[in-house]
Amino acid sequence: MALEARLDLEPADAVRFFAGKGEALSWDYTETWREANVHAFTVAKATTLEVLRTIRTEVARAIGEGQTFESFKKALQPRLEELGWWGRQEVLDGDTGEVTRVQLGSSRRLRTIYQTNVQTAYMAGRYKRYLDNVADRPYWQYVAVMDGRTRPAHAALHGRVWRWDDPAWDVIWPPNGWGCRCRVTALTEAEFQLLGVQLERGADAIVDLQVPVGRDGQTVAVKGVRYRDEAGREMVFRPDPGWDYNPGAEWARFDPAGFRPEGDAGPSLTTAPAAQLIHSLAGIPNWKDAGRVDLRLLDPAWRLPDPGELPAAPDRESAHRMMLQAVLGDAATRTVSTPIEEVTIRRELLPHVTEKEQDARERFANYVLPTLQQPFEIWLTPYEDGSFRKRYIGIFQARYDLLVIVRENRDGTLTWDVYNLVPATAKRLNQLRAGTLLFGEVGQ
Repeated sequence: MALEARLDLEPADAVRFFAGKGEALSWDYTETWREANVHAFTVAKATTLEVLRTIRTEVARAIGEGQTFESFKKALQPRLEELGWWGRQEVLDGDTGEVTRVQLGSSRRLRTIYQTNVQTAYMAGRYKRYLDNVADRPYWQYVAVMDGRTRPAHAALHGRVWRWDDPAWDVIWPPNGWGCRCRVTALTEAEFQLLGVQLERGADAIVDLQVPVGRDGQTVAVKGVRYRDEAGREMVFRPDPGWDYNPGAEWARFDPAGFRPEGDAGPSLTTAPAAQLIHSLAGIPNWKDAGRVDLRLLDPAWRLPDPGELPAAPDRESAHRMMLQAVLGDAATRTVSTPIEEVTIRRELLPHVTEKEQDARERFANYVLPTLQQPFEIWLTPYEDGSFRKRYIGIFQARYDLLVIVRENRDGTLTWDVYNLVPATAKRLNQLRAGTLLFGEVGQ
């Protein structure tokens, strides 16, 4: 079955999945790996935002309108040629500083971009729909296309059934590699019984394998699932490297409102004009109920030293690099010890922070780590959308004192809002101190 022939069945969830992504510039596909692809749209060697956004626009159209590949290519190729992103060229590798001859745009690459993003979005949307209907259809069946292009390993899973909550789906939910056209169908109890097949069980069948990736002999760990073939022999199905995850399950955990600015205390220094705001529930316990001091009466001794505001970046790419350097340095992740827990900051979950240039959040990136490490207060706050998020509140001595909120969202992403803390604003900033108090500096 051709991929484009079924894109118009139920595209709404697929559209939302793709629209919720940030953007990440990368040189190699391994830089945005596994679950990170759910949070960020990336194309290897698309090293400018103009090229990346041009490709993204056409991918979004393909998902939403059910475009065929030929229509996608016809619209996109001339634009990429105009941008100089076509054919084999000598390009500067931003990571190594070396000039390398690489393949940029080509018909083959466009097909890969099209198939990968469209199929992943479609299957993530399908996972969400199936998850909403597990009471009626608790059995999920793996379906391969079963034509001459289907890989034998994928064909071997065709027709096998696992329960919806089997951990095998965290590994083998399609797509399972470049060009994979497999899908899943949901079955009722009666439909499953009519099949007359054995129910697979993945609880003790998931294995870790070392698999080569690239041309330098490097290996990566890839999960696989054991099963028995028709002759009773034990076999292992292994997705391609980087594909051993479930994009739909990761998306289900994704916090689409997590990067909206706080709206409880009016605009902050990092709130863009006309930005969509996020609000806590009305009537929840607050700082008064917890016996905390009014910010207007706060002892200046509780202010942290000013780590210094960074200069505004000239463009979004520079802003993103500056923000990553301040928060992560050269590392891909950083684990920060807070008074209540360890918080892991991941490079791939930060693109949204600098998505809107007018927010200029990168200027205040130096305040993130001290706010997490030495907060004045930590609140678990319920929001109007039904989610709970943690607010780490830091107070800093500066030319104009600053109140910084670093918010940990339900999917583990971080964002921050910064306010001037002066007598005229202190009363309304008290409104940010609401929910369940998890930590508060004593003696205040």
